[in-house]
Amino acid sequence: MGNEFKEQKVEKHEKLTPTVMSYISTIYNLIEKEGVARISDIARAKGVSYASATNAVKKLVSLGLVDHKRYGFAKLTPRGLRIAQMLKSGESRIKYFFMYVVGIPEKKAEQIASLMVYDLDADTRRKLRKFYSILIDFTKDKAEELERFIQEQRKNTELPEEAYRLKGKIKEDEDYE
Repeated sequence: MGNEFKEQKVEKHEKLTPTVMSYISTIYNLIEKEGVARISDIARAKGVSYASATNAVKKLVSLGLVDHKRYGFAKLTPRGLRIAQMLKSGESRIKYFFMYVVGIPEKKAEQIASLMVYDLDADTRRKLRKFYSILIDFTKDKAEELERFIQEQRKNTELPEEAYRLKGKIKEDEDYE
């Protein structure tokens, strides 16, 4: 983790890594719960050393996502706050999808969501938001909308034969669980 957070000047549009996004979320959650985010609190919440958390905050400062003065609190900038709120919404959508569409218990759904949310690119997040909006309160009336969504996603991609074979293996896979 050491080299990953070396302080550097970067462009505002630099792609954020899953680790950077995870730190943004941690700071956001600490501020929501505790009112402030100290480096020691960030380190504890992330399960990392104080030095690692310090380097991460320096990286976030260099990206313009956090304001932090030595021995002070870490505070999200307006851009950092927008990203944190977007991540929080995305994580909640994933959690609720797994809970209310797939039927996964809440704690497990939270774990899945926290693992998935940071690795999604913007296009994937957009598609998941659309899919979520169709399925979360699904009724017969939304069946055509779901069909259009799926057809749109498959328009430029041919479903491989393996996808159909895997469908046929579902029962076999269930027998092993």
